[in-house]
Amino acid sequence: MEQKNEPRVSKGDRTRRRILDAALALMAEKGPDAVSMREISAKLRITKPVLYYYFRDKEALIRATFEEGTKHFSESFGQISRPGLTLEQRLERIFSNHLDFIRRYPEMPKCALRIMASPSGGVLSKLSREMKLRNRAALGAMLEKERLPKQGAENIRHLISAVIAYFMMESKENGVASIPADLPRRLARLIGAGARNARAAAALLLLLPALHARAGAGVSVDDAVALAMKSNSSVSNAERGRLIYKEKIREYWGGVYPQLSAGAAYTRNIEKPSMFFGGNKIEIGSDNSYAASLDLNQVLWAGGKVNTGIRMAGIYSDSSAEQLRSARNSVKKSVTQLYYSVLLSKAMADIQEETLQLSRQHLETIKAQFRQGLASDLAVLRQEVEVSNNEPAVMQNLNYYEEGLLALKNLLGMEPDSELALSGSMSCPAAPRGSLEELYAQAMAGRPEYRLASLQKKLAVQNVTLERAGHYPYLSAFATRQFQAQGDSGFPGPGSRSWSLSAGMRLSLPLFSGGAVASRVKQASLSLDIADENLKAAARDLKISVKKAWLDLNEASRREDSQAEAVETARKALAATELRFKNGLAGQLDLSDATLALNKAQTLYTQALHDVCSADAELDWALGK
Repeated sequence: MEQKNEPRVSKGDRTRRRILDAALALMAEKGPDAVSMREISAKLRITKPVLYYYFRDKEALIRATFEEGTKHFSESFGQISRPGLTLEQRLERIFSNHLDFIRRYPEMPKCALRIMASPSGGVLSKLSREMKLRNRAALGAMLEKERLPKQGAENIRHLISAVIAYFMMESKENGVASIPADLPRRLARLIGAGARNARAAAALLLLLPALHARAGAGVSVDDAVALAMKSNSSVSNAERGRLIYKEKIREYWGGVYPQLSAGAAYTRNIEKPSMFFGGNKIEIGSDNSYAASLDLNQVLWAGGKVNTGIRMAGIYSDSSAEQLRSARNSVKKSVTQLYYSVLLSKAMADIQEETLQLSRQHLETIKAQFRQGLASDLAVLRQEVEVSNNEPAVMQNLNYYEEGLLALKNLLGMEPDSELALSGSMSCPAAPRGSLEELYAQAMAGRPEYRLASLQKKLAVQNVTLERAGHYPYLSAFATRQFQAQGDSGFPGPGSRSWSLSAGMRLSLPLFSGGAVASRVKQASLSLDIADENLKAAARDLKISVKKAWLDLNEASRREDSQAEAVETARKALAATELRFKNGLAGQLDLSDATLALNKAQTLYTQALHDVCSADAELDWALGK
């Protein structure tokens, strides 16, 4: 019997495989951008030179991990391209292959979702786009052979992406076992039928948003702001206030139109009124009395009160719109800054975790030296103490992260126990936008608080006009149609009924009011002076807030630039110190100092990244964006 020779796996291939598996697990846990080469070497207990022997840098490692994780896509398309398969069979194989792949690599869904949330300018985003284009081309070639109605192929492409994303999300949250084994077949049938049948297509339209809703890869800062805009009470109340003042405009316009009213009265004279004439008592009226009227009134001139009221209502409406913008801008700033604070806590926890791993790695090195007689037991004890001292910092920053998430959930109107995954990164503009004078001009045009102060001054001007109208005559026109009837029993007949019609004009001329009108005019004038001072103060406050945010952004940007170089220098210094320590050319104190220097540089750099984002959000708010 001939023995089948299996391909031999070399030690180098096994090491490379171990590195890729470790990188995949760490990237799934922390996200590709947060994983360092040092963490991978510490996890595998290999030196960094060995790691760099297989992968020249982190980008090469990420690319290799990505390509390893996407091999199944090429394999899947190779299978579905075989002739003789129906559309449903091809779709079922695509979905089944993805599920099989997730079963083989349980960490891949988390890593893939992290990749989706990577910054758009990173290497992962580029690789993801390249893979998406390749897959789109392969799917397009497959669907060209099918007889599909217009938009059918495009709809199927979207649905395939949604189904795969749903598989990843469900596997991440509940495990791949939670997905029914026959789901790929059922989905393939439904999608295949919907691509050709209008009735089944309706089911597809319901399926697609449901799958997309489950396929979310996390909440970006823009998503968080959008959620807060829907649920924040101050925004909701400001919106209601805007609607109230829109109705106020209609109310004031009611004074321009004619006022029409109707009235009716019935009187039963239980004891008729009487009068005396020549010593004789004469009863007046009848037992029953009826009266009705239709009255029309139209203001002709009121000293400008009506028009002024309409203008004031319009200004109130504009003010309520600015109050809504102010509420939205404040919520946007609060959510954005809290979002980046949560990211800062997580980044600080990661830094402390890396420092902890470094101290543990150094402990293993010192223990090895101790076993060889090259280090004392005191050195081992000292390093064990350092490991113990680093552990609380990790737990503390993780606690800050969880507390920050709770505060953010509250701001977004979410329940405390609900899931919230942040997909953003502290990557914000690192330089101010334009000169100070340009920023002042932008703020004057866009800042709602300044515009509100300006509208308040306009209101004060209109209020002076309104109060002065109290000195002017009031002219109106009227018309009245009246009906009267009297009778002792039942409804009066024609001889006991009468109609009348009258029309005319009324002029009211204020002559003396004890100085009340003059006092109200004086009060309105003083309120105008106050509004004018408030507008000037608003302009000063605006410039102060803009300049402060501009200065903070400038300073944080400079710190970011300087600390980025400091981190790289500290890493090189630590690597050199570690090498010298292993060769006996540096002491444990040198090693601790180099580790502490890297920790401090990373902390300052991360804080600078956060401060840039926070100052950028503050400047946006100051500019009224």
